[in-house]
Amino acid sequence: MTGKRIVLLIICFVVLSLLLLVYLDFAKDTAEYKEDGNKADAIVVLTGGRGRLDNGLELFQEGMAAYLIIAGVDKDASFESIFFKRAGHPSKRQIWLDTKRVILEKNSTSTYENAEEIKKIIEIMNIKSIILITSFYHMKRASYIFRRILPAEVDIHLYPISTPNFDERRWWRGRGPILLAVEFLKFYWYRFWI
Repeated sequence: MTGKRIVLLIICFVVLSLLLLVYLDFAKDTAEYKEDGNKADAIVVLTGGRGRLDNGLELFQEGMAAYLIIAGVDKDASFESIFFKRAGHPSKRQIWLDTKRVILEKNSTSTYENAEEIKKIIEIMNIKSIILITSFYHMKRASYIFRRILPAEVDIHLYPISTPNFDERRWWRGRGPILLAVEFLKFYWYRFWI
């Protein structure tokens, strides 16, 4: 083996070791997010993960915020298709009373676009604080993007939720490493991009 190949192997080993250490640190942070229990002007639920909407609806009904904004809803979705076809949904009458305070954001298809569309909504409605609901594995990227896009004076309260496909306390099991690897790559893409 030539000296150049040995140097190249050493460089590759060092780079891969550093990437692994950064990834492990990223994974460790995943379980450290805690909900703070503060009320806010609006609850923002990012679609795309199981359990997010249920948690958002529960907080909304508990009076944790005056508005519920569901970001990234399918363009063809309706209020009825989202709420009334779900097991354990509240009565139609109870939801009907709150429909003026529930906003279905239908223009975004990514976390970055979610933040951009939510920014437009909160500026129009003069919202000064939000509860951001997403899955534990998605929270680091989502909170980073929202903090970069939303005005600095908007308070963002994080509300991470557990999902059946990811155990934040044992992230190395099942599909956890794959989910986190995707989030890791996307997070650093956005760190360099925005």
